[in-house]
Amino acid sequence: MRDTTNRKVAGSCASTGASALLKRAAAVLPALCAVFARHQSGTGTILFALTVPVLIGAAGAAVDFSLAVSARTKMQAVADSAAIYSAREFQMAQSNPDKIAAIAHSYVVSQLSDVSIKTNVDAQAYAVEVVLEKAVELTLGKAIWGGKVHLRTVATAKMSGGLPLCLVALETKAKDTIVLQKNARLTAPACIVYSNSNSPNGLVSKDDAVMQAGFICSAGGRVKTKDSNFAPQPTTDCPVIPDPLSARQGPTDVACNHTGKVLDRETATLQPGVYCGGLTVTNGSDVTLAPGIFIIRDGPLLVDGNSTFKGTSVALYMKGAGANFTFATASTISLSAPKDGPLAGILIFDDPTGVAAPEVSGKHAKADKSPREHAILSDDARLLLGTIYLPKGRLIIDATKPVADRSAYTVLVVHQLDLYDGPNLYLNTDYRASDVPVPKGVGPYGGKVMLTH
Repeated sequence: MRDTTNRKVAGSCASTGASALLKRAAAVLPALCAVFARHQSGTGTILFALTVPVLIGAAGAAVDFSLAVSARTKMQAVADSAAIYSAREFQMAQSNPDKIAAIAHSYVVSQLSDVSIKTNVDAQAYAVEVVLEKAVELTLGKAIWGGKVHLRTVATAKMSGGLPLCLVALETKAKDTIVLQKNARLTAPACIVYSNSNSPNGLVSKDDAVMQAGFICSAGGRVKTKDSNFAPQPTTDCPVIPDPLSARQGPTDVACNHTGKVLDRETATLQPGVYCGGLTVTNGSDVTLAPGIFIIRDGPLLVDGNSTFKGTSVALYMKGAGANFTFATASTISLSAPKDGPLAGILIFDDPTGVAAPEVSGKHAKADKSPREHAILSDDARLLLGTIYLPKGRLIIDATKPVADRSAYTVLVVHQLDLYDGPNLYLNTDYRASDVPVPKGVGPYGGKVMLTH
């Protein structure tokens, strides 16, 4: 009878040692059970009775410890990602500590539902600290650790090497929001190029095209033919950024000063005003714009036929149906933005409430058209100093010579951007070389993000 009982107890011990709950004690319990099975005395029974609870408690503590370590590991990973994700916001226009903290908080909540969250944003140091805390309820380990164990993780991400934002394409859904093809070049070595499109094909550089920038970011994906199409390789899945210039307002007085103005084989100086029905400069005309704002209303601005179109401290404001601009291949363009006034720093402003302009035809035609389509086709558009703001416009650049390379700085905030064939668009950032102000919202908000803690 005693042998049968001992075998049953030993079998029970072996089963217990194999259970998931006591796996940490699996190497010890079988030996104990074997010892107990060989001892028939009351001493063995007492020894077993005293030892097993201790081992079960130790095994329970080990299980609780393992669960706590697992929970802390996940917390640390989420804190790291939240810090990195929110620190990227420093590179965005209109970022501020409250917004950055909210982004970090939102990211954590999307991953963990049972932690307390604390964020510290240092706007001067471009750093974000994320602190997560959690109390974990214990089970079998209560006897050793008490009822709970407190977990705390800290992650700090910092942005270094701040860069200015020099190109942002605002379209959020369409493919080819920024696209380069053939032998096109985009040269922006000291600033940020940003695509808001969530499309997997939102940022495209193909054939022998090269997009070079200090930092390249895409809210969606990127498409390339070869590794050399991008330098550096783009960061994908970036957050969509708002229009950094949305607060800028255009002129409200748009009463006509001129109607259907055409300059044909003329040398002239034009005064600021409202040019209804558009403005055409053709057949070798040499036109100088006096300082001020030129409103092109309800018609196109066209410069072609070996004409010259130049001006200092001028702004072009496109307003109404058909108000797009085309700088044709055989034209010379030299323009710089105002130093002061309502459009300070803005070279070209496309009214976002305007009616769609006629499509650009031929090889530049596109299926998913923006409300307006504008074209820089000139092989002599070396000076475009200031910000080109086309929040609802598609900008097409197709030339065989450099574009804007003699500008101290050029910023593009557009709906979409297409570079065809062989232009080399320069987005310089030599702000100290010009007294034309950089509009607020496209300043030094970028760089590389890394964990420092």
